[in-house]
Amino acid sequence: MRSQSTRRSTQLSLLILLIFGALVAYSLNLTNYFLSDDFVQIGKVLNGDYSVVWGRETGGFFRPLFIWSYVSDSLIWGARPFGYHLTNVLLHGLNSFLIFRLGRELFSEAAKDAAIAAAILFLLHPSHTEAVSWISGRADLIATCFVLFALTSFLIYLRERRNAQMWVALIAFLMALLAKESAICLPLVAIVLACRRKSETPLKTGVLLKSFSYFVVLLAAFIGMRAYFIGAIVGGYGTSQHLNFAPGWIRDRLLEAAIRSVLPALPESWSTVLFKPLQSGMFYLIVLLCLGSVAAAVIARRKQHDATSRATQNRLLLMLVLSFLFALLPVISLRLSLYETLGERFLYLPTIFSCLLLGYLIVILIRNRTVRVLLLTAVACFYSINVYRTTRVWREAAQLTQRIQNELLTSGQSNHLTILNAPDNLRGVPLFHNGLPEALNFVPSGKPVPRVDIVSFQNLRKTSDHKEVNSSSGLITLRSADNFDRFDRIMSTACVEVVSSEPNTLQLQLKPCDSMADVYFFSDGRVNKLPQN
Repeated sequence: MRSQSTRRSTQLSLLILLIFGALVAYSLNLTNYFLSDDFVQIGKVLNGDYSVVWGRETGGFFRPLFIWSYVSDSLIWGARPFGYHLTNVLLHGLNSFLIFRLGRELFSEAAKDAAIAAAILFLLHPSHTEAVSWISGRADLIATCFVLFALTSFLIYLRERRNAQMWVALIAFLMALLAKESAICLPLVAIVLACRRKSETPLKTGVLLKSFSYFVVLLAAFIGMRAYFIGAIVGGYGTSQHLNFAPGWIRDRLLEAAIRSVLPALPESWSTVLFKPLQSGMFYLIVLLCLGSVAAAVIARRKQHDATSRATQNRLLLMLVLSFLFALLPVISLRLSLYETLGERFLYLPTIFSCLLLGYLIVILIRNRTVRVLLLTAVACFYSINVYRTTRVWREAAQLTQRIQNELLTSGQSNHLTILNAPDNLRGVPLFHNGLPEALNFVPSGKPVPRVDIVSFQNLRKTSDHKEVNSSSGLITLRSADNFDRFDRIMSTACVEVVSSEPNTLQLQLKPCDSMADVYFFSDGRVNKLPQN
């Protein structure tokens, strides 16, 4: 009884430490303003629209638990972003602790330190900033939380044969699905992890098949319910995105995911090396270093472990790799960037298993505990530095969206605004990729702007990027000084006709429209009103 009480006290202390660590790691972003989709979803909730279906123009999303979490936050915090960010950070700290719990179920007593290592790696992983720092990334946080609950409860059920644990696993699986569809991978992952190691009482095939059937039936019921609400089987970003299984596309996404599941966003200068890798001496050097590291690890393990232990380790390593791949399946066709935070939220769930894998490798390859702690500390410091760098970009982006919102609300004279080049993202961090019209109706005390037309969107390298604007006789030329700042999603509006477009140059023609519109362009970190001739 005393040992169980001590264990619970230790785990509670670890939970508190991990949550505190999450608060420290993401402290820069706790007071960030809203970004992009935040204005759409939270604005909808603040206006009393609690509908759980949206995005029908692309395919449709059905994530009721995600929306209900916004409803709960809005009742406490209203339109104050701090509370929404706090919820995200607390969820991330909790998920790190749940990875520790899952690791304790997977690893033997001799490798128990691997569970703590995995929790720390997950907490500070530099590919988690999009999911944690962006309020709209919460769907991944919630889904991952319940996936971890479900997997841990399922493994306890297999060990103790308590039906209550199976019920907990099924309910948690349903909650994960109601947060985000990527949780559909759970049945495959659960069966893989169920075979984690040999035990004194081997699992019967019938028990596994019966358990798997419960998950599959629940998944089928969810798919039917989701199809009823969104009117489509695929939904999401549309069939063209989710059903893109071109071998070259999948190969590239898999390589990107494998790299970003371990490393932070790579320096942009590396793009020239990786674009044509076989023509780069640096690429060959990296390959040789990786092969050398693998060879050294293999030799070290053969010296430290006998054949039986290595076979057990190989089985667990293979299961973690397979679990990573299965967790990646629902998002494998979605775009991920090697050089920015863009799309890294899709890796939040799969990195459960890459962190468990890294933690386990550290423990089995380094027997000396002091050396092991030093290595883990070095990796944690490397991760922390990169998290800090990225959270600074998120803070900068949030400051920019708030400034743009305020400038448009205070300077506009009419109820019709036309934006020539709305800022889409800042080095991958979403600004107004979506949500600019909603942002101008977001502040209850502000003057609503019923109509907002956007001619184009633009990537930003820096908030101060300059745009050259020439206007004469109703013809407007808008040019970017930086090749990175390309125009995208270009379309004519009621008051502006697109005459010609190039990646860095737009030629536009003002035309008569039903209502006089204020015309703005973004340059030098602010929105500027276009002078009327």
